[in-house]
Amino acid sequence: MRKGRVLLYIMVCAVCAAFCGCGDKEEEIPMGRYADREVELPPGTFAYMHPCPDGSYYLYGLDAALTYVDAQGKSREMKWSWENSANIHVKYGVGVSDKGAAVFSYTPKFWVDEELEALWLAGDNCYLYCYVDENGRSYALEPHGKGYRKGTNLNVFAFSPEGELYAASEDTVHRVNVENGETESLFATAGSVESIVFAGSVMLAADREKAYFYDMAAEKLLDGSGLLDEFIKSHSTGGLVMAVTDGNAQILYMACSTGLYRHIWGGSVIEQIADGQMTALGDTQRSPSALQALDNGEFRVMFDGNFMVEMYYDETLPARPAKELTVYSLEESGWIRYAGQLFQKKHPDVLVRYETGMDGDNAVSREDALKNLNTRLLAGDVPDVIVLDRMDIEQYADKGVLRELDGILQPYLDDGILYRNIVEGMRMTENEKIYSVPMRVYLPLWLGEEMYLEGADGLDDIVAGVELARQKHPEGPILYTLYPKDVLLQTMPVCLPAWIREDGSLDVEKLTAYYEAAEKLWKLDSAGFDDAGRKAWQKNNTEHYAPTDMDMADIGFNFQYSAQQNFGETWLQFGFMLNPGTGMTKVHVTKQNMEAEWQKKELEDSVTFGTYTGQADNVYWAKVIAGLCEKAKEPELAEDFFELLLSDEMMRKWWLDKPRSQSGITIRKDSLGDILDINNVEFGEVMGWKDPGALNEKMMWPTEEEKQWLYQMMEDASCCYRPGTMLEECAMEAGIRVLTGELTPEEGAKEVERKMAIEMEE
Repeated sequence: MRKGRVLLYIMVCAVCAAFCGCGDKEEEIPMGRYADREVELPPGTFAYMHPCPDGSYYLYGLDAALTYVDAQGKSREMKWSWENSANIHVKYGVGVSDKGAAVFSYTPKFWVDEELEALWLAGDNCYLYCYVDENGRSYALEPHGKGYRKGTNLNVFAFSPEGELYAASEDTVHRVNVENGETESLFATAGSVESIVFAGSVMLAADREKAYFYDMAAEKLLDGSGLLDEFIKSHSTGGLVMAVTDGNAQILYMACSTGLYRHIWGGSVIEQIADGQMTALGDTQRSPSALQALDNGEFRVMFDGNFMVEMYYDETLPARPAKELTVYSLEESGWIRYAGQLFQKKHPDVLVRYETGMDGDNAVSREDALKNLNTRLLAGDVPDVIVLDRMDIEQYADKGVLRELDGILQPYLDDGILYRNIVEGMRMTENEKIYSVPMRVYLPLWLGEEMYLEGADGLDDIVAGVELARQKHPEGPILYTLYPKDVLLQTMPVCLPAWIREDGSLDVEKLTAYYEAAEKLWKLDSAGFDDAGRKAWQKNNTEHYAPTDMDMADIGFNFQYSAQQNFGETWLQFGFMLNPGTGMTKVHVTKQNMEAEWQKKELEDSVTFGTYTGQADNVYWAKVIAGLCEKAKEPELAEDFFELLLSDEMMRKWWLDKPRSQSGITIRKDSLGDILDINNVEFGEVMGWKDPGALNEKMMWPTEEEKQWLYQMMEDASCCYRPGTMLEECAMEAGIRVLTGELTPEEGAKEVERKMAIEMEE
């Protein structure tokens, strides 16, 4: 009896195993997925593509004639005899109809700076507009009419299938009568519309926040789609383009860097039909600019940089490769995504799964993203490669999450390929091992009159320089510090590494001294204003030049929002050299502007720039910090991917992260030398510039003397600043309270000590 029961149990287990797929049988991977092939474009540099319903399309560009390409790929130029002699300097927005009519905005060749400035101040339109009919005749288009505001720039144009022209400005969608310029404002948008498509009588316009449905026949805005809104918010980074097919069911297709998606009009599901990582969509060197859905189930995608592919379904390809390598980062990195696609091309049997914690489908806060990651790590779901920007690396190293990299890195150091001092600056924990490496870095710089900081060495010298500047300039701002937090953002990176003793404890005395210095800097800068004056300066800068939530990367030597706009208002700039390509361009331009503006004032000394130190010496700001997980599922593939990141092939592509101006300086010596070579045209070619030789402009690159200075800075940089640590968060919070008078410097330092102790216990 007992023997019979055992046999019955074995039989039941065998049947269960068969049904459950247990045993040694490998998983069968289904066949079929989308692939792509490059489309050979006609001669010219095209920045715009208009798809037509019959499978043909139009191409247009800044230096190329409107070109029609039929469904079989044969092209012909629609040459306009008048265009060569037209007063067109730069074209901006372009639109083309199914029948070949066109419209574009432009600025003329003969406007001088004074005329442009006068137009802006008068609130007049800086763009002119040209409409070209189907026969190639041109007409000046002068928008005006109901709801249209003087000074509005029309940036995006789209013709409906019936030939009506619609246009989008910064915050409104308009209908434009091409015969008389009568313009009617139809509905407001949250931001600049980037894509417009038509389905029957409905126009769908999308900015980076929302999808807007407008019934052109009933002339009213329809209810939106929360599903589409959420998708657009999380997928518009790097460009999102749309196309509609009008069959039995209207289908909306959307393409972006993460893939190609299908949505039945009015449905409740958005389905991914092609993975961006396995197609050209994942190539972050380019952003999609137009999408065409063809009747045979194929697609055409036009990209920035004069590049087009056709996507087709290949039944002979496995739906996914047999192996999978997982790469994780908190935030999207175009450079890492491109590396994943390049690695996949080199390893066709591997799917590189790039996951992000704070964007894509998982748009959550940094705090929640870290909680999700930690939960995942505890459950044993470990990525193979991890990008550790804005994470507390030492904690992950202490907990055994990260793999030691000394053995992998030693050959690179022995051969002098990488900057040894930067790599060695990443040693941590009691083991003094390297667990991660920054692929790129920022370097601290100051700019101003030579007398203030030339030869300065340390935080006390910074304070002394600002004191001298205040003596010479008693009114207005000295630094670009709109708010107390800005003082901390500009000085904390070069001080924070000095607050930790060798035993890992907090040096309260040094932190107190830092708060005392920061408090002096804020008081010195505030002394040039009364409250009303400072508020007016804050309002002027945040509303006109800078986002209200700007951080260190937007201040100082990026110059996007500060020095270029305010060079006549501040006497000193603190910041970081943010990229190896155009970083010196910004320094050169700002220095030149400062000198020109200050000639009108009492400029007593030459304008110069140099590195600055705080309480820590030779600081570098670590960017794109890559590490390997100790319990990676594919350790060998992870190591191969890490070595790809360190290769010259990847290191020289500094422009892949957005914004490009904040990409960082590569830690590979030969790659940095290639990038700083004024004959470097790869960037220009990728951008689709007609004449990459324009990169040889003197203002664009460092002089030979500046190159040597930059190389020496890289050789000296040895003290790592890593944003995102618990110490930084605590110090920033207490520091703001110190500068606003809520705490004394001593109380602020003690508050940080108390919070750090609590955090460490938890």
